[in-house]
Parts: sequence; C-alpha cells; structure tokens
Amino acid sequence: MKKIISILTVSLFTVSAYSQNSMQSEYEEWKTSQDEYTNFDIGKYTTPDIVRNQLDIYFNFGSNNSYADYSYSDRDSRYEYSNLSGNISSSFSHYVNTRKKISSLTGNLSFRENYSSSKDKQTLTDNSTTINNLSSLTQRNSLNLSWSNKWYFSELIFMDYGINSNISYNFTQYKTKNQSEDSNQKQKDFFLNISPQLGIGYGRIENVRDARQAVYIANALSKNKVLTRNLSNDELFELSQIISTVKNKRFLDSRLHLIEEITSVDSFFVDNNLLADNGAVYFTTLYDMWQYGDLFSRNSGYEISFLIRPYYDYRNVKYTPTIRDFINNSTQHIVSLNFSYEKPFKLNWQHSLSADVSGGIGSSSEENKQTDNNYKISTKNKGFSAFAGYSLGYYPNTRTNIRVATSQQISKNIYDGERRSTDFQSMLNAYLYYYFSPNLRLAGDCRLMYSPRRSKGNEEYYSNINTFSSSFNIQLVYSFF
Repeated sequence: MKKIISILTVSLFTVSAYSQNSMQSEYEEWKTSQDEYTNFDIGKYTTPDIVRNQLDIYFNFGSNNSYADYSYSDRDSRYEYSNLSGNISSSFSHYVNTRKKISSLTGNLSFRENYSSSKDKQTLTDNSTTINNLSSLTQRNSLNLSWSNKWYFSELIFMDYGINSNISYNFTQYKTKNQSEDSNQKQKDFFLNISPQLGIGYGRIENVRDARQAVYIANALSKNKVLTRNLSNDELFELSQIISTVKNKRFLDSRLHLIEEITSVDSFFVDNNLLADNGAVYFTTLYDMWQYGDLFSRNSGYEISFLIRPYYDYRNVKYTPTIRDFINNSTQHIVSLNFSYEKPFKLNWQHSLSADVSGGIGSSSEENKQTDNNYKISTKNKGFSAFAGYSLGYYPNTRTNIRVATSQQISKNIYDGERRSTDFQSMLNAYLYYYFSPNLRLAGDCRLMYSPRRSKGNEEYYSNINTFSSSFNIQLVYSFF
C-alpha cells in the first residue's frame, strides 16, 4: 500500500512540475478570467444535429525483476523472479446525436501478452543442489462491438435498443523444469458473449462539452483584451452551436478541418463586431483554446429507463498434453430499472449519480468431453442486484481532470437446491487525466475495494469471505483523430 501511495505521489508531482515549468505564462489563460461568464449555465445547452468519430490507440508496458538470498543453518537458497507485460489496443467510436435519435457504435480490439519466469536454487550443506525453473506465457486477444440507440417519440420519451458482443481467444503456457520433472502445459480458451437489450425510458442527457469550450474561448480572449465587449448568454449559446456543428467534419485529415474550424469560429467574432484586435494574440489564443478546450466530456440531464436484457455466453477450454475439453453454456434473462443524473456546477465541477436495480433467471451447463470422464452438469439460478454510485469531477484547466468516485453494490443469487450467496462491494476510486497534447493523454487511477461474500449450502454448510484489495495504474493514450 505504501508503494502505491508513493508511486501516485511521484506521478502527481511530475505532472504538476511539468504543468508549472512548461509554458508557465500560457497557463494563466486557462484560469477563469474575472468571472465574466459564471452566469452562463452550460447545463442548459442543447446540441444541434451532430456526428462524431474517434479512434484511440493504447500502449501499455510493464516489467518487474527481483531476487532474494536466504541463508539457513542447513542450506542456502536464492530466488529470482522476472515479469514482462505489454498491451496494444485500439478503440473506434461513431456517435450521432439529433433531436430524434442518440446512437453510438463502438469497437475495441486488444492484444495483450504477459511473460513471467522464476528460478529457485537450493544448496545444502553437503554441496548438493536443486534448481526449480518455472515460466508462464499468457496471450489475451479480444474484440468487442457495442451498438446502442435511443429513439425519441417526443422530447423526453424514448425507446432504448441495442446489442453488445464480445469474442476472445486466450492462450496460456506453463513450463516446469527440475531434476524430477519436465512439463509443458498448454491451455486454449475461446469465449463468446452476445447481449441484446430493449426497453423504454424518460429523460435526456446532453453532451455539453462544446458549451464549456465556448466559455473557455470567451474567457481567454477577454483576458487577453482582444474583445470589444463580453459575449451575452445568447451569443455564447450561438457560439457553442457553431462549435458543435463545425466538428461534424472531423475525420483523419485534421489539417484541412482545423483550418475550416478556426475560420468558422473567427467568422462568428467578425460578424458580431466583437474583435478589438485580430492580430497574433487573438489567433494564437483562439487556436490554443480550440485544441485544448474540449478534451473532457461534460454532460447534463437525467434519464430513467426500464430494460430487458437477455445474455448468452459460450466458453470452450482445452488443455494439452493431458487432453481435457470443457464446454460451458449459460443464459440469463434480466430486467432492470436504471437512473442516471449529470449536473455541471460552476463550470469547473461535475456531479454524476447513477443507480439501478435488476433481477432475473438463468441457467448454465458444463460439459467435459474427455473420453474417459465424460459428464454434463446443468444448474439454474435466480439473481437480484442493486447498485448506486456517485462521482465528483474537477476541471481546474483545459488540460487536467481530477475525479473521485464511490459506489456500493449488493447482489444475491439462489441456485438449485438450497445453495445461495450474497455479495457486497464497496469501492473508492480516484482518477487523474493530463493532456500533453490534444492527441497524447496520461491517465492514472487508484482504487480501493472491500468485498465481503456470504454463502450458504446444503447440510448447514456456510462460508464467510472478506476481501480487501487496492490497485494503481498508469496509462499513456494516443488518439489518431
């Protein structure tokens, strides 16, 4: 735990030092300028018809090496361990928002590999030596596709439908080598999941990041004294809609689109006679706020929906050289009631609240196709779960976002016979995002989780398990467009 806290502290210090020493004078532009636009409520912004596309590439690499020497009265030993891990993944999203429809299509492709090895050497007093070598190689490859739609019959009543699917192939190899054993075990794991959904809802959550960017631009220009007057709320709303509309054309050829985007925003200021100076300070400020003013998503509104979600899972696991072949099938039929609420607060803060309750029935089967031990087991289950979560986001400037979140979940499952289990999960999370450039982002998160589990079976059998865990992660993300 102390190691995690130390790493997080160093990371935060590094980002802070970079932000203070790199382009210090320009950072003054990102601070709120004289509070001219605090009365403009970005939460009331409504987007025009927009279409957005985004492609992100993720790179992760990590390594760990250690060794330990032990000395006892009857022997000496040395233990060595090393680990290498890497991940390359990409994510593509296509987003459409009109008054009649909100649609999202996303795809994620991921390739991950992890290699670890250990060596344990024991030397006895009679100079005899034993050496144990262990190694493992894990490859995880997955493709996820998600399609969701909200079709509005009226201003707030909508039909919700879509489908999620995931397919993955994993390979694991374990090698053991010593004086008495030399083994090479392999495991191949294929997984498929399909989950459509259909339901009805009330409410609407708007994406208001373009309104926040309009305020960033107006603040920065006011601070640099290039405007003849402050913008009215109506003019800020008009500028926000121009920003939303012109971004529809972003796709790969960013150079030409950037020229068109800056030209469109500049025309707004010229046509409304807002410019006292249209020289270098004006254009560099506008260019800076255009690149960095919309890096973080901001939402406003609420939704409540009732959904029906069937699930189907298929998994096939094969082991060699000892031939074992397992096939698992499971289905779930779940109904859920969901609520989401988003509220921007004083431009730089964001309240987010979500809750849902769900219940359903399901069945699963496991089949072993090994010739000398063939069997098939089927079970049925009923389940209920409830979840509530809250997060507070802080956006001190255009490059940085800090967010803390807490959540609580309870789930209960009843299986064939008298078997049942109850799970609780309490989580506390902290997130940090920092942009080195509009395309290069540093992301860090820290998580604490407490998860007790209570199980009861036949013949007065029971088990109580209490689990506490913590995690820390740093990620570097490059977005192509």
